[in-house]
Amino acid sequence: MEMKKANQNTQKNKKYTLMAWVMALLVLAVAIPLNLLAEQLDISWDLTPNKLYTLTDATTNLLDSLDKQVDIYLAEPLENIAAEPETSALYLALLQYDSYDNINLVTFDLEREPELANSLNPDGVFNLSEGDFLIKCGDMVKRIPGKMIYQYEYNDAGDVTAAYFRGENYITGAIKTVSEGTMPGVYFLTGHGEAGKEGYSRLCTNLANYNYTSADLNLMTADAVPEDCKIVLIAAPTTDITEAEKEKLEAFLDKGGNISFMMSPNEKPVRYKNIEDLMLEYCLAMRYDRVYETDTSQHISNDPYTFMVNLVSPADEDQPDMTSGLQTSGLVPYMRNCRSLYSVFGSNYAQLTMGTLMVSNNTAVGEIYGGTDEDPEETRGQELILAAYAMDPTRNDSKIVVFGDGSFMSDDYVSSEYLAVPTFLFLSTITWMYNSDIDMSIADKEKTYDYMLLNSESEANSILYLFGAAPLVVALIGIAVWARRRNS
Repeated sequence: MEMKKANQNTQKNKKYTLMAWVMALLVLAVAIPLNLLAEQLDISWDLTPNKLYTLTDATTNLLDSLDKQVDIYLAEPLENIAAEPETSALYLALLQYDSYDNINLVTFDLEREPELANSLNPDGVFNLSEGDFLIKCGDMVKRIPGKMIYQYEYNDAGDVTAAYFRGENYITGAIKTVSEGTMPGVYFLTGHGEAGKEGYSRLCTNLANYNYTSADLNLMTADAVPEDCKIVLIAAPTTDITEAEKEKLEAFLDKGGNISFMMSPNEKPVRYKNIEDLMLEYCLAMRYDRVYETDTSQHISNDPYTFMVNLVSPADEDQPDMTSGLQTSGLVPYMRNCRSLYSVFGSNYAQLTMGTLMVSNNTAVGEIYGGTDEDPEETRGQELILAAYAMDPTRNDSKIVVFGDGSFMSDDYVSSEYLAVPTFLFLSTITWMYNSDIDMSIADKEKTYDYMLLNSESEANSILYLFGAAPLVVALIGIAVWARRRNS
């Protein structure tokens, strides 16, 4: 009787064992062909919660409607991106862009293929670096710096804790920009002693890198500010504009246009009445002076007119922030040959968004310089405003920026290490007045990094046991139980 029962149990165990093996073989029989088929058909599934590796509907809708050839040039070999886990989102995104008929992806090595780099950048207007993108459609070219593709967060130890893929928003926006054939224009006003575009060629190169076109503008002959103009630069005029020019510029501001005034000191007895009128509409004004520093530790040796300045943080969170990044850069800000500015309480003062960007130390003095005031006075014992901005929401958010000098951005001084901070500040004001990037409202896609902080060797050993030895012990116990029961 006992032998019969043992035989029954043995047959039962064999039956269950056979069924387990059959199920395992069936799983393998299904899984292996499916994997081979997926590999042959190049099928993949994005199982990330935020679809990190899949183009958004905003991108695919644009690409589906694209009727022009767009070339995406990447100044880095594709295999470099494919080999790095940190750039997997960019790599897969580029493959998806390239799968569309009207998109042509070209990757190249800057050092090994200089001919291609030169053909894309014949005038040297783009400062190409490894990882940069050029998006091209016909004659329209838009540059995307490689450093903009990802944004990283770090912990106190300097380890990456999170990475945000931002590339899709920029690349898709650039495709839309070049395919539509419009780039924002920055125009240099001429006809009043200004150097014009020719005297600011390095600035024009920087503007091209920020994806703006640049040209001269003579409003004495032009009927109006051109339609593609987003910013007018009035750079170091030596005479005033005419009443007719002022009216054209006011019409430009009424439509949401922007003006950057770079008002270098002028020793001649010249009054800029019409230019001042434009500034006063935004409650800003300028003095007819030239600032120098009385503290020898705050200016260049033997040059009190090239002096240290201070950047000003926004007064509240509603104001634009153009200075905080420069304040933490470690660079010492200087300014040169500068006049001072001040604000005026006009009837629309409460409606404006206003702010100061740069001031002197209170040891600086504004000495009388040029102008036509009958009884001028020096300004001393206070911080002097050297750069300011204002925006008028009642005029379609038109904006003005005023710098007390224009020479710091000219070809003669723009490369000076002393003037690096005001140079970057000026470029930040350009972006604030009109951002050349089209925002496709594609949210940043986060890739998180898991890490574990171990405080001691014993804690590390405990973790190793928990995740290493413990599963092995459980497996051994399972094998022992199975061995004892297989013949029971």
